[in-house]
Amino acid sequence: MNKSEQAAFVAAYCDNVANAPREIVEAFITDYENGDDVDDYKPYYTSIMDALGMWHSAIRYQLSKSLRELK
Repeated sequence: MNKSEQAAFVAAYCDNVANAPREIVEAFITDYENGDDVDDYKPYYTSIMDALGMWHSAIRYQLSKSLRELK
């Protein structure tokens, strides 16, 4: 994700899940995108990773929908 996409994910997480504080989500996404270890985020790991999985699934859906509409 680029910085704009990261910011959009953090905003969506905070608006819809809000299990972790914004600064934790921002740090988690930065570390995750940099390939750094994210195990230190134990209390929030599952919540953020679940939301990130949903985020990526939604993006794949939208991209595939857009491709179908082009045909």
